[in-house]
Amino acid sequence: MENKFQIKWETIEDPETQPRSLRKIKTLDFAEFKNNVLSQEQAFVDDLVDSLYAGDAYILKNAFSTEYLTELISKAHKYGKESESTFHPMVENCPDFNRIVDEDITKKYSIETVRKSHYFFPWNEDSLNLFEPVNERWRIFKFLGGFQIDEYEKNTPIDGVVDRIQICNYPAGGGKLNFHYDPYANQRVIIGAMMSKRGKDYSSGGFYCVNAKREKVDFEERFDVGDMVCSYPTVVHGVEPVDSDKPRDWSSIEGRWFLGLYSNDSNHIQKRQTTVPLTSLEEYIH
Repeated sequence: MENKFQIKWETIEDPETQPRSLRKIKTLDFAEFKNNVLSQEQAFVDDLVDSLYAGDAYILKNAFSTEYLTELISKAHKYGKESESTFHPMVENCPDFNRIVDEDITKKYSIETVRKSHYFFPWNEDSLNLFEPVNERWRIFKFLGGFQIDEYEKNTPIDGVVDRIQICNYPAGGGKLNFHYDPYANQRVIIGAMMSKRGKDYSSGGFYCVNAKREKVDFEERFDVGDMVCSYPTVVHGVEPVDSDKPRDWSSIEGRWFLGLYSNDSNHIQKRQTTVPLTSLEEYIH
């Protein structure tokens, strides 16, 4: 199938002109968005790519059912409690794993974060029933990015780029992710699904992007469980501390839950493209 998005991206993308700041937040129904992407009407292709490259972020409503994601939280929480916190580089035969990242462990990362992350790879046993329902949605964003609709799905680390699903719990007691931007070579949009709801599952904190005025623009008030969000990867974003006034309990199911979809350079690549941490918004926002 011809991919008109690929052609459009090749005409517009330039490292010197990539967006750092959020322009607008736009909201669409996921089913409508999916149909429009796959239809590839030229006007839609041009408008969407131009919009993303200008710094717009999209909230896509009703991408997943609440029931599926609620059950997935329970499965991931159980998996995390029953498995030791550990770390594995993305090399051949890398297992799925769970890692608690606290204030000490985060010093090993390029970006400051506090969270519990559960990592899943397509070559392992899919015990949580993740990849079939997730790939059904993920393919739309891959196609939008100018890639094959099933790009990377069969890859293993030796191939260089691999798909990885992360189910992330930002715990009550200050779960957070400092502002940063992401690499764009393997995916032209950051992609995530909302698994919990502020005001119900937690009270404060959550996802934001930074606008041209260097203001953190809150997204959480617009999110419902099952919504997805996407933007061009170089738009600066982060997660404000979640319920920082509460004590932290790593064994608790409380906090903010997030489903992240990433096509990563594996550890077989010497110079991997990774997240870019920021020390100053003034230096990077333009």
